[in-house]
Amino acid sequence: MEPALAIRQAAAEAAMAGHSHYTQVSGTLALRQAVGRALLRDQGLAYTPDQIVISAGAKHALFNAFSCLLDPGDEAILPAPYWVSYPEQIKLAGGRAVVVPSSAEDGYKLTPAKLEQALGPKSRLLVLNSPNNPSGAVYTEQELRALVAIAVERDLTIVSDEVYQQVVYPPARHVSPASLSQAAFEATVVVSGVSKSYAMTGWRIGYLASPDPQLAKAASALQSQVTGNPTAVAQRAAEVAFGLPKEATAGQLAAFTRRRAAVLEACSAVAGARITPPDGAFYGFVDLEGCLQRWHETSTDAFCQRLLAEYGVAVVPGSAFGAPGAIRFSFAVADQVLAEALGRLVEALSR
Repeated sequence: MEPALAIRQAAAEAAMAGHSHYTQVSGTLALRQAVGRALLRDQGLAYTPDQIVISAGAKHALFNAFSCLLDPGDEAILPAPYWVSYPEQIKLAGGRAVVVPSSAEDGYKLTPAKLEQALGPKSRLLVLNSPNNPSGAVYTEQELRALVAIAVERDLTIVSDEVYQQVVYPPARHVSPASLSQAAFEATVVVSGVSKSYAMTGWRIGYLASPDPQLAKAASALQSQVTGNPTAVAQRAAEVAFGLPKEATAGQLAAFTRRRAAVLEACSAVAGARITPPDGAFYGFVDLEGCLQRWHETSTDAFCQRLLAEYGVAVVPGSAFGAPGAIRFSFAVADQVLAEALGRLVEALSR
């Protein structure tokens, strides 16, 4: 059965069977066990159900993690470009985001030297997101080992957002920091969900996995006062999704690979635009420093507003991600829509 159909059918059957009541706040035992099996199968990570908390999306799981790990004044090392919610969630938890910029020259990745420079007496967390939103950067095992060694030495907790873990373009491969050693496992909180790998954005199911049952207990206690359990029917659908073999998403990855090639071909032909090929996720992240002068603009914020108004193309300015000279757009759209959008974008950038 086609994966999306199996997921929808599981939800329909659960609804018709009357699964419309509260579940455990941390998620059903069956779903937490399914997450545990998936983590063991895909990454060799062993968690028990009491170390896993199911939330209303990976965003919710991240909020729980930051809220439970940060005290007022604590610092979280945040590599840029970053997903837009990280700094705001850190702020809501009472912490302070220490943003560490990167650029196309270093592949939009945090380096050990920059991490060392950013550390201070109040450093508590290191946020890692690989594959990265917005840049598509995927850290190699060697790169992760160097960063994890520093984190372990400085007693940092690593919050590892791995929600794009199955959207990776060979020869790149996803490696969880938690898989590198026992010390790395004990230092890492893994966050992921079903939205990207299984195209289940609207189902709102994510999870937090921690080697410390007390952190999971704290996250569940916080969640109980904010949302309670995620939707029961969606949990049943996610249970089926996590049970699917990795091959089940091969068709989706093939489509993304085809669209990625189209994006690279289009953007590479524009003078002054610089696109770093994404090794994961489904975003084009383009440095426009060499194009803005032709538009008589000094910021991509203004460029994005004019691009929408004059060409009908919506992209996100890099300032939202801590990278003000770039833009981000998604290629998780139909081929014909992408082709039209790329044509208009290239026309705009080339004028």
